[in-house]
Amino acid sequence: MIGFLKALFGSDTPQEHVRRLTHPRDLRTGDIIKFGYLEQSDLSSTQFEVAQINTYLYGEMCYPELVLKDHAGNLIYMMVEEEDGEEYLALSKKIAKSDMNDVIGNDAMTRIMGRGVGTQLAIAHKPLGLESWMADSYTEVDDNVLGSFIKGDARYLSEEEVNRQEKFASHILEDRSYDYALEIEIYSSGEIELCATIYHDIDEIEEMWPSSTQH
Repeated sequence: MIGFLKALFGSDTPQEHVRRLTHPRDLRTGDIIKFGYLEQSDLSSTQFEVAQINTYLYGEMCYPELVLKDHAGNLIYMMVEEEDGEEYLALSKKIAKSDMNDVIGNDAMTRIMGRGVGTQLAIAHKPLGLESWMADSYTEVDDNVLGSFIKGDARYLSEEEVNRQEKFASHILEDRSYDYALEIEIYSSGEIELCATIYHDIDEIEEMWPSSTQH
């Protein structure tokens, strides 16, 4: 399992020279990433440190999730996704549990949890700080997708740590432009996480720097 994950993520062999970052998948904990001008003011022209890397598994597909932290300690979650051979960034902010019912009421949640896609959701309230991260309406496009969450970068974890997976089922809603999404993850523990996600081209990354402590 560990070897399979390393093959998916890339080699972890130390290099004798300073690492060159040519793709966001090259990023490691402690590296710095800066975005260009974006509509989301908390991303635009802002530098983030890669504070942590976690791992999502969907069947045989493995995705690193980079936890990005700005100078004020605010967190953004970034994944590189692919569709029809095109790679893009999925950038997410978690919606506080106290705001979940305002964003998705109980009736709408029940409909989303029902079998099948196509459920429509109109957003009556956008939490403070998420106005530019959310669309006015969404449609459910993925229903009950099963996955696992591993806390930590799976390339460097022991077999025991990799096997300590948290199972969940996810429901994905997207807006008409396919630029915005709401992601609902329902864990086997009963915990529910709700994220506001935006999609951007990889070239919206202006610059990346390796950590000064890594070579």
